[in-house]
Amino acid sequence: MKDIFLEGRGSPVLLLHGLRGNPMELQLLAQRLHAAGHTVSVPFLPGYGQSDSDRTPLAGSEQWTDMAQERLALLAKSYGPVAAGGICIGADLALRLAHRAGDSVSALLLISTTLFYDGWNLPSYRWLLPVAGCTPLKHCYSLREKDPYGVKNVRIRAWIARQMEITGNSVAGARDLPLTAIYEAYRLMRRVRNSLPDISQPTLILHAAEDEVASLRSPALLAARLGSSMIRKIIFDNSYHMLTLDNDRDAVARASVSFLRELTEESVFNTRHFA
Repeated sequence: MKDIFLEGRGSPVLLLHGLRGNPMELQLLAQRLHAAGHTVSVPFLPGYGQSDSDRTPLAGSEQWTDMAQERLALLAKSYGPVAAGGICIGADLALRLAHRAGDSVSALLLISTTLFYDGWNLPSYRWLLPVAGCTPLKHCYSLREKDPYGVKNVRIRAWIARQMEITGNSVAGARDLPLTAIYEAYRLMRRVRNSLPDISQPTLILHAAEDEVASLRSPALLAARLGSSMIRKIIFDNSYHMLTLDNDRDAVARASVSFLRELTEESVFNTRHFA
């Protein structure tokens, strides 16, 4: 699975795909940010993502963060402070970077942030998953993706279903999510929730009202507990979890471009005002 890297003249953006996902989840958003002038990096993280060609064993959640931080450091070294973002657990990783990397992260773009697995399409026994993850069962069980595959758009959903059936992977991620991965995601969520008051970067929160993986509890907690003095929250009514692929994908891209433009204009104004 190839990384996406689009060089521009503007400020850099790092976008992180979801757990057992791939950069294609964020391709449209990356293209739109690049068209607005940004340098955009969407790396594939082995041991966190999944592709047909990658056979890297599943890594632990702290290793996911380490890999993402390495990519952040490379981008910041060449282009300056980075707006970090992601979808689903990728948004959790962006929050973790903001907490760990400090000034290297200039802003946050949080899409379908999953601080709790509590959406309407998850199994009723989901509360047992963290417990089972502490036992040998974690090596024997996987949670299989099912309709609607995070997508409200019927045509796109059918395309994703065909990909998953043929290859086990899709533009929306893998068909199967191992319990070991779910357990590591729970560990990451807990760390992120505990660190929210210490994260102060300007933040854009984008979430679907009908997200079937993470309910509106996650964006509400972000808005209430983040230490940032600048928080924008937008709830979309015509998509499910995979906001960057679904009916509201263009609106998600426009909101992201507008938010970063607002930050840039505010920075230029302040520089001139205090010069």
